[in-house]
Amino acid sequence: MHLISVRVAQKTSRMKGFKNIIWLFSGLTMMLTSCRGDLTSGLTQKPAAMGRINDVVILADKELVESPIGDTLAYYFESAYPVLPAEEPIFDLRFMTPLDLDAKPLRKELRTFVVVADVSDTTSRTTRMLREDMGEEKFKRCLSDASYTSSMGKDKWARDQIIIYLFGNGKDNIAKSIRTNFPSIATRINQHDLKNLSATVFGLQNQNKALTSLVLDSFGLNIKIPGLYKKAMLQDNFLWVRMDTKEINQSLVFRKFPYKDKSQFDLNNVIQLRNEYGKQYIHTGFADAYMSTNVIDLPAYEYTYIHNGIYIKEVRGIWETVNDFMGGPFVSYMLHNEAKGEIVFIDAFVFAPGKEKEILYSSWIAS
Repeated sequence: MHLISVRVAQKTSRMKGFKNIIWLFSGLTMMLTSCRGDLTSGLTQKPAAMGRINDVVILADKELVESPIGDTLAYYFESAYPVLPAEEPIFDLRFMTPLDLDAKPLRKELRTFVVVADVSDTTSRTTRMLREDMGEEKFKRCLSDASYTSSMGKDKWARDQIIIYLFGNGKDNIAKSIRTNFPSIATRINQHDLKNLSATVFGLQNQNKALTSLVLDSFGLNIKIPGLYKKAMLQDNFLWVRMDTKEINQSLVFRKFPYKDKSQFDLNNVIQLRNEYGKQYIHTGFADAYMSTNVIDLPAYEYTYIHNGIYIKEVRGIWETVNDFMGGPFVSYMLHNEAKGEIVFIDAFVFAPGKEKEILYSSWIAS
């Protein structure tokens, strides 16, 4: 039985940045600004990198991983993904040493590595590898410049592979490097995974060109809608599209309103917008059951930023059904289209019992 049954009811922005807002659905708002270099290898033919999205290999010496540095890495990389009904780690970690790679060379073809090295230990296999990859000039800078603590390489052993280097002169500085650089590193890994996710989603589903055009014409958003999504409801300034399978229900809702004042971007107003349309349109098989936002058991998280001149409010939280027992995560966006004096509201929510919601967060619009 489908989660949601529709209760019977009934151009384009001039701002280029507003029309190219599709990146929002993965929450990728930063570049890896802390990485100071791009370490690449030669042009020899290499195999394609392999591995699952969100899988990360920590490449470090055993002694370093068994020290408090290992706990610091786990604390950041394996911390719980925010606002999910069940705890899921941000990344799935595997710890390896250079000797592990030598023992099974196929491991070198994995997609994402984070190399952690103590540059003061010149006998370390990991440090020697980092030194070779970076070159002598940059390695000397590692020893003398306390602000130089990370760099990035690609395609060292395989195509479409990234290697992020975290280093410091001594364990205290390595721990500081992890704490300082983790947010931008997480963003960079997500950006790298997004290409794979997009290829998976659109490779299997293609694109629903009719819905993509409808979103562009009605809301000025250039968002690629995967082929399995169908139109559930279209009214004035309201569009609901959804994808239903035996295991997963995913939905996107688009609305727009005249801009009045900045209070429209308040968290309480975003929640109210969700609850309004949820009570009116999003129902289960029970006549008196409808979708509502749960801000009691788990708080809603809000983020504000500007991208391509567009002011954006992002809200993440948990939805549930009143008078029923269904729920899941949601993410909402409020975009200020200043050129048209409009606010565009986008809401994505999923029902997938037993599935990894953190992956689904990115797969709503993988483009």
